[in-house]
Amino acid sequence: MSALYRIDYLIHHYDGRPVLQIGHLDIGANCLTVLVGANGSGKSTLLRLLAGLEKPTSGTIRFAGGHLDRKRRRRIGWVMQQPYLLRGSALDNVMLGLKFRGWSNRRQRALRALEQVGFAADPDAPVEQLSGGQRQRVALARCLALEPEVLLLDEPFSHLDRSSCRQLEDWLCQWVGQGRTVIFSEHDPDRSLALAGRVVALASGRLVDAPLINVFTGRCLGRRFHTGKIEIVLPVAGEGNHAAVSPQDIVLSLEPLPSSMRNRFAGRVVGLREVGGCVRVSVDAGERFEALITRASCQELGLMLGQHLWVQFKSTAVRVF
Repeated sequence: MSALYRIDYLIHHYDGRPVLQIGHLDIGANCLTVLVGANGSGKSTLLRLLAGLEKPTSGTIRFAGGHLDRKRRRRIGWVMQQPYLLRGSALDNVMLGLKFRGWSNRRQRALRALEQVGFAADPDAPVEQLSGGQRQRVALARCLALEPEVLLLDEPFSHLDRSSCRQLEDWLCQWVGQGRTVIFSEHDPDRSLALAGRVVALASGRLVDAPLINVFTGRCLGRRFHTGKIEIVLPVAGEGNHAAVSPQDIVLSLEPLPSSMRNRFAGRVVGLREVGGCVRVSVDAGERFEALITRASCQELGLMLGQHLWVQFKSTAVRVF
């Protein structure tokens, strides 16, 4: 996978205060990348830098092998978390960008974009009467009408109901399947794990080389990480006060598996939740573990609340920081 974006030694300040500090980061083309982290972690700031809306205080951001000049920025679509729409209809707003670019067949292109986001039924609706989710879809259609190669979205699911979220999830996957690139920010790790080809985790403006789910606090003693409740086996002696394991690296079974996995914990199912096409399973095994499995695996195991099972993962799946 080739690097579409390449970031080197990036530092960005607001009012003299560092809000982003990234040594190196490559983001690939033709895939879906999610920027995940808590509020204030730097996700939105990084998106604005990737869109070329701001210039970093220091360091470089290269896009498609060159600097983010005006010509390259035209290849990037940007939808902010709280989109700004002009007075008029939904269709008027979508046609506006096409008019500025001097494109022909503006009405047909705008209607097609509205149809893509599930808003074809009422294109003449005044924007003043639209809900937050509807305004989000109109803003997305306005961006899509310009046929960008890269789509940047800031918290696109924040104002959508469950049905609209599923539609947008499906559409984003289809868009990537057509050879496009999607990068969006998200505070919900569940959706990130279910959708993303790659997850970029941020905390306090820095990259975190660990999942943001299944993060345990404790201390290292040789090749063991002690949380006070359980001991986690590490691949090598580590240093740090946090250990993390990705939900996708956890194996669930009804009996202990005869395998090389060094970490095995007996537990009980305390939560089941569908996430995209997967099921997130919460297990109390001394510490609370979150695992992500397919629906088929969930049915095969016959999982239900209160059921006893085993949580297992390799020592090499553990990250200490």
